[in-house]
Amino acid sequence: MIVGLLRHIWQDETKLLDVPMRRLPHLLLATAAIAFATPAVAAPAMWKISDADSRIWLFGSIHMMPEGQDWRTPAFDQVLAKAERVYFETDMSAEQQAIIGAEAFLRGVYTDGTLLTDVLDDEQEKLLREVAADIGLPIGPVLAMRPWMAAQAITAPMLVQSGFVSDGVELQLLSEISPDRRGAFETGTQQLDVLASGPEASDVALLMQALETLPELQESLFEMLDLWATGDVEQLDELMINELSSVEGMADRLLYERNQNWMTPIEAMLAGNESTLVIVGAAHLSGDQGVPTLLEEAGYTVERVQ
Repeated sequence: MIVGLLRHIWQDETKLLDVPMRRLPHLLLATAAIAFATPAVAAPAMWKISDADSRIWLFGSIHMMPEGQDWRTPAFDQVLAKAERVYFETDMSAEQQAIIGAEAFLRGVYTDGTLLTDVLDDEQEKLLREVAADIGLPIGPVLAMRPWMAAQAITAPMLVQSGFVSDGVELQLLSEISPDRRGAFETGTQQLDVLASGPEASDVALLMQALETLPELQESLFEMLDLWATGDVEQLDELMINELSSVEGMADRLLYERNQNWMTPIEAMLAGNESTLVIVGAAHLSGDQGVPTLLEEAGYTVERVQ
């Protein structure tokens, strides 16, 4: 979930909608696990991957969080300090994020005279208008959006209401990691393709899910935060996959296909004896198709270290 990408999409959306919202993290919150109920001891999951003569670390992140959220540990800081390279999902530089954010916004609105309601049936349009009115979201600008972007516009007010006003793991770390020490698995354009190139029916289903589950969203966020911050990978995976499974093909598109794509560069890191910290959305590291499982199946030693 496309880390800084939606952050900038939402910044541009707020200019269009003229409402006091902030940045949006991952689609469907699939790889975000965030809210402001802080557990007593934070220790998000981290793994060490090794072969005969090299090792790397995997850390599951969230991409937006409340102010003051506790997540760093001595173990994480020790790994960060000794890692020669730190890899993120995409280039996190402000320049690249701004460029891709602008491109994403252009791809998220109709430019041929189509309205969002042209791809919805009567019941779907009715629900859209009712929810927009309930949350005070101007319907006019939303009607210019494609379904996947409209889903973000609907969800963002609840995120802000729940206290999601702070940058997540990656952006908090950016100032600590020099550009020559950073790497990325995907370009911003590749992430945008994942988000904006799905079938229209799938994107409409995504929008409907956002509309129908909005009343329960805040409760889900509290639960996600607690599971992420305490490192309960199994329950977090179950909760996130339940969210994604209601939209056909979404888990494959957002998580599993990308996990497979990342195997090649990760194995190259191990082959090259590069001491690397990999920081990606938490959902990419859980379950039987998560990156740690794929690496274990490929013959590497996988050890949970936090």
